[in-house]
Amino acid sequence: MDVKQLILPGACFFCLKKTNYTWCNDCEQDFILQTNRCPICARHTPHNVVCGACMKKPPDFMSTEVLFNYQYPANHLIKAFKFYNRPELARCFAEKLAQKLGKKTPLAETIIAIPLHEKRQRERGYNQSLELAAQINKHLGLTLNSSLCSRIKNTDPQSTLPMKVRRKNVKGAFCLNQSPVPKHIAIVDDVITTGSTVNELARLLKKGGCQRIDVWAIART
Repeated sequence: MDVKQLILPGACFFCLKKTNYTWCNDCEQDFILQTNRCPICARHTPHNVVCGACMKKPPDFMSTEVLFNYQYPANHLIKAFKFYNRPELARCFAEKLAQKLGKKTPLAETIIAIPLHEKRQRERGYNQSLELAAQINKHLGLTLNSSLCSRIKNTDPQSTLPMKVRRKNVKGAFCLNQSPVPKHIAIVDDVITTGSTVNELARLLKKGGCQRIDVWAIART
């Protein structure tokens, strides 16, 4: 599948079957799957129990909610959203994610997106995580704060780096722009891989006085 393909109006992105949504019900069964995950980091675990990594070294966030695994065919849709100028796809991801989140309590009082460095945002034209956060907020009616944090280091893309150096790559990448920091925040990202990026931002938020941090994302690798 060419991720640069047009999203045809009234057609499923994957199979081109007629639908009023971005994808059809049949194709949805291939990627939005109910699976057991660690309630903290969303890694696969038996019976939805906390994974060994989170037990050994708990992250600075408390929970993670994702829609699906970062694998075929869903990864093609995420690549179109992130790299090929498809910010409008945030609407379909946000609707499904908001349906999951609406069953959870308590919900965060404030939503923030993983910030992009200004150079990266100029190149891409938009921050895909902020587009997603804004659409989620339309469904949940919380407070979206797009200026609480900034990215002050133009880090290498995490996907290009070995797992062992990802934490070092994002260390000190963010700064806080406002005080006081809300007590309960949800960080919105597109894809969670090792969790190093969201954890670095969560660490900064906790240092600023945030008491609970949740993570909401489209997919987990």
